[in-house]
Amino acid sequence: MLKEELESITDRQPDMVAYPEEALLIGAAESVWNGSDAQIDIGIDVGGKLVAAMSDHLSDTLESVFIIDSDIRHIKRKHSTSEEERGQVAIEPLDFGRMPAVLNEFGTCEYTETDKLGNKKLLLTKSMGDTMCLVTVQRGKRKLEIKTMRKKRLGASC
Repeated sequence: MLKEELESITDRQPDMVAYPEEALLIGAAESVWNGSDAQIDIGIDVGGKLVAAMSDHLSDTLESVFIIDSDIRHIKRKHSTSEEERGQVAIEPLDFGRMPAVLNEFGTCEYTETDKLGNKKLLLTKSMGDTMCLVTVQRGKRKLEIKTMRKKRLGASC
């Protein structure tokens, strides 16, 4: 993928941070959109800002964030074309390239609830032309899994 193309998809200015996982995340999403049922497990580097924010919510220091194929399929099923039908902004494979920026440069990070198994759920948001929202769930003491992603028009809440 060309640098200019990646910058345009992620709304990145030339002086903003580039993340090595962007192209891999986009490629994985494109394969799911094209019907692949391959197993996917992608780790995303965590920055100091996310580690510091998670220290308020996790008992141990955050070491990793990941997304797997079933999470990507959930996002496709629940937040792509069905979002347009509800008047929201549909997620596309290119949006997956924004995940590292949302995780490491988020605008807000808040604890939302605990799932049925007692794992903490957290919502991270970042304005990037529109508002990108990620919901993560604690997996083990030092890991977060990206469970879903939504995109809202600027000014709308996640």
